[in-house]
Amino acid sequence: MRNLKFVARFLIAAAPALVSSSAWACPACMVSNPKTAATYLGMTLVMSALPILLVGGIGYWLWRRHS
Repeated sequence: MRNLKFVARFLIAAAPALVSSSAWACPACMVSNPKTAATYLGMTLVMSALPILLVGGIGYWLWRRHS
């Protein structure tokens, strides 16, 4: 029974590593079309700024609510 739990946990932990290889992005995809490169850059900036803006917005909301 103990080995079965270990095997189940191992398979659950290893599944993303085995499946995700088909989802890897190709670094050459940006070379073929400049519009695609601009889209990648724009989404990188959005995803980088989103957590900072989210934490800042919550902090600002708390500050305004309690002052």
